[in-house]
Amino acid sequence: MSSTVPGRFDVDMVYDEVAARKGAPVKDHKAHSEGIRRRLILCGAGLAMAFGVLGIRTVQLALDTPAPTYAGGYIPSDSSEPSLEDRDGRALALNVKGFGLAINGSEVWDADEAAEGLASIFPQVDPDKLRIKLSARQRVTIDRVISERQREQVLALGLPGIDFPEADIRAYPQGRLFSHVIGYQIPGRGGVTGLEGALTARELQGPQKTTLQVAAQTVLVSELSLAMRRFEARAAWGILMNAKDGSVVSMVSLPDFDPNVPGASEAEARRNRTVSDTYELGSGFKALTIAMALEDGQVALDTPVDVTSPLKVGDWEIEDYSEKGNILTVEEILAYSSNIGTAQLALLMGEDGFREALGEFGLLERMSTSLPESRSPLIPRQWGPAEIATVSYGHGIAVSPLQLVSSFSALVNGGEIVTPRFLESDPVEARRVISPQTSLAMRRALRSVVTEGTGGFAEAQDYYVIGKTATADKPGVGGYNDDGPIISSFIGAFPGYNPEYVLLISLDEPQGNADTKGYATAGWTAAPAFSRVVERLSPILGIRPVKDDVAADGFLTILGERGDRNPRQAAGDVSENEAR
Repeated sequence: MSSTVPGRFDVDMVYDEVAARKGAPVKDHKAHSEGIRRRLILCGAGLAMAFGVLGIRTVQLALDTPAPTYAGGYIPSDSSEPSLEDRDGRALALNVKGFGLAINGSEVWDADEAAEGLASIFPQVDPDKLRIKLSARQRVTIDRVISERQREQVLALGLPGIDFPEADIRAYPQGRLFSHVIGYQIPGRGGVTGLEGALTARELQGPQKTTLQVAAQTVLVSELSLAMRRFEARAAWGILMNAKDGSVVSMVSLPDFDPNVPGASEAEARRNRTVSDTYELGSGFKALTIAMALEDGQVALDTPVDVTSPLKVGDWEIEDYSEKGNILTVEEILAYSSNIGTAQLALLMGEDGFREALGEFGLLERMSTSLPESRSPLIPRQWGPAEIATVSYGHGIAVSPLQLVSSFSALVNGGEIVTPRFLESDPVEARRVISPQTSLAMRRALRSVVTEGTGGFAEAQDYYVIGKTATADKPGVGGYNDDGPIISSFIGAFPGYNPEYVLLISLDEPQGNADTKGYATAGWTAAPAFSRVVERLSPILGIRPVKDDVAADGFLTILGERGDRNPRQAAGDVSENEAR
């Protein structure tokens, strides 16, 4: 038996027939259709009205755009005070609209309650003194600037007489990220540290673009913090500088602080160790000494040097951290970090020649940059064979980390030492100290440190890094102690075949662990951190990995002024106790 599904017309007919039999009213199809039409018209009108309101509101928003906000909800103020930006335009320091806290004693009901409540939120408030002032019906300013959280806590107290006067405040949207290099201001005095100090001293106006980069700084802070925790170091620092024009892209000193509330951190954390402190930075000086000897014409990279036995200088004997054979070439002296070999090269130059070379590299006087914290190096009071020998491998002379980075730039960029710069408006200052040929030889020698010598763990695949491990004993009471604290550093450049950036990684008093077989020396601690930073930074900086043939060509190419290429000219395994 077949059946069919009734259509709408059939259903209505059936309804009408049933209704007629039961005496019910028959549907008025015309009236029914008219009702549906009216309802559709009303719905359409409602939707049109809604879209009209949305359109009007969209126009209002377009014509009345609110002030731009920054991280943390900052709204810029109308102050004419200069601001600081990173090289990509991200805000680093600026004046914003904020509020302070005051209380009118004439409106206070209970001075005891108000004094105790406010003192519980603001530790600097003396409740007894505040109680006396409120009882005398005085208006008291609690703080010129307070945070949103403190404001909420004050409101929760429900005190009468509370006032939040508006104020222009100096804000640092990146928080702790750039704390040392940006610095901070003190109300009434202006900038006192970092680039804030430079803005005040130079009376700069308007937005000032820096050479710094948020992304690069984030990477360097992350990796230094990780290494500091991993090796239980007392402190750590790092610098990333453009090898060709001196632009400092990243500068980190740990521990750090929040420049929005600098007083909340201890003075130790507010020190910028990269510029305000000087250190004996150890074997990083070996690369400089060898470059000086090459430039002086005393030796070539393949010149053999006898390192069979300790070198006796005056009443002292100079030894190597580990023995590597009887005869080493100059290139091997650098790769295996031989104190004995490096000292002999410095002595070959003589006192006058060596001191003159140190002066040419800017290592005997204070380096001037935009940062006010720069300090003068500590150099020997008198110079003799012992001082020449020890200074040659980075002991007996203390310089700031930034000063070492500046000097190292000449070894890799074609021979010019560049002055670090932090503001885009700062001029590029470069001065030739070695020939392009000597720089080429040093790049090849520094590459051997990574491929054959103590810096194997600094390698970053396809970036062909170059550099030098630097482990320095820290002097204490009575001099140096073989089992005493050390500073472990790796200073290098990448990509090695045509260096764009110089990078320094340092750990202050690192401790060895099971992963490093108990060693805390630079090859085991600073070098791996250097590798990770290069691998993470290179894509950010637009440096692509290359293959061996491209790199090999670069290591045969003499670099000209500030690293520009001239026409082409021809020119390992690490043992456990060697990564010095």
